[in-house]
Amino acid sequence: MSVLERFARHNHSLRARRDFKPRPVHISDDARASSLFSRQRDIMNQILSPTIKHFSLDGSNGLPFNRRSPSPRARLSEALTSEETAGPIWNRKNLLELSDSIRADLRDGNVFGPNAEKLSYFLEAALKDEERKYPSLDFETIEYARLDKLLAELLQFAENIKSSDLTPELLLRFRVDVSETKTLSRFWRRRFREQLFMINQHRCAILVEGGRLKDVAFNSSLDYDLGKWQTMKDTGPVSESEANLQFEPGHWWLNITCAERDGIVNSSLETPTKGCYGFTSLPLLTGTEELIRHNTVRYVREGRSPDMHIQLISQVGRKIRIIRGYKLKSIFAPVAGLRYDGLYTIRQYGCKLDSIINKYRLELTLERAADQRPFESISRVPKPSQLDDWALYEKLEGDKVKLVEGESSYLQWKLKRQEEKADLEEWQRARLFRASFAVPRGIGQGQQRLDRRVTQFF
Repeated sequence: MSVLERFARHNHSLRARRDFKPRPVHISDDARASSLFSRQRDIMNQILSPTIKHFSLDGSNGLPFNRRSPSPRARLSEALTSEETAGPIWNRKNLLELSDSIRADLRDGNVFGPNAEKLSYFLEAALKDEERKYPSLDFETIEYARLDKLLAELLQFAENIKSSDLTPELLLRFRVDVSETKTLSRFWRRRFREQLFMINQHRCAILVEGGRLKDVAFNSSLDYDLGKWQTMKDTGPVSESEANLQFEPGHWWLNITCAERDGIVNSSLETPTKGCYGFTSLPLLTGTEELIRHNTVRYVREGRSPDMHIQLISQVGRKIRIIRGYKLKSIFAPVAGLRYDGLYTIRQYGCKLDSIINKYRLELTLERAADQRPFESISRVPKPSQLDDWALYEKLEGDKVKLVEGESSYLQWKLKRQEEKADLEEWQRARLFRASFAVPRGIGQGQQRLDRRVTQFF
């Protein structure tokens, strides 16, 4: 083979090797990153696989993914707040119900009831809200829901409770709640300052302008035992169907004039009133009442002939609306104000003259109608927030008497209130003394426990 032929064959083999040489692969940045992440993921999976099964770095596993159900605390949050990016939106109505329930438990000596977990959640959520630059729990919500009262009563309860009566678990939980309550109180004092200090004065203004004392006014010229308030608007007769829609058992007022303003009665006197469309309302504001059998009570009062409710003779066998006042000597009476207790049927009417004392004596036998709200739930009215309004109302009335009638009239007004309170306390002690002989040992040791035993009949 010539030299020229050998040179040509050599060039051909070089060209063939060059043509068959693998071409370089161009890898994009995204693919390179994906490849690197996959490499790291495989390494981590290999490292974790001996101890953690069905797990990979990207979150996948060999089992179907099941989302964990919300915890009980998370479910409680839905009732009190609505989470948004700007912070929780507080439900004022639910907060007021929570505040009333917990305060009622505190007054019963039971802080570890069914609302204890809700209290813990609220304190935690409120503290987290205070850490925001602009907290969403505003002053109006605190005022409306009585949250300042809740914190104050919780701290007062903590001072009076005996730690030895609690289990270690409950003691730890309670201490955490108390600590968070103190911290939250400091936050609110620092944030609201004078507003928080004057909160009761602001509540009193709301009470008069648009609250429970709306459209009623103090009138010093009035001279009757039930108060010196009068309504400032005309209240025409209300039909039975309209009253059923407006008033439910447990409706509460500060005084009889407020009830007249709303139309359930047509007079601020303690007398039966009847609308044009056939229903009668009877306020039981004074006198005594006792349970004689299941669902049936006897009401007794003494006085002059005009006080004997003669018109009720025609109502025997019919249903009437019963409104009880706090001055009534009865285990069913509210502790303050007036409360609508539902429909009762007049089973018997009796009236006679006691010639010895020259007074008439009225006896009414009343049977509570069926298919109504249980009386046990009605007996919880007034709630703590309503008792707050009652305290403001009494202070306001005393200030009105002092301002309009002078210091002497104010002292007489105050003395009369103290005498009424002492009279009720004496009646309660006498009732408990009699009840201690009629019920098993341990039942008559406190008014509240005895009342619970009696109200189970309703």
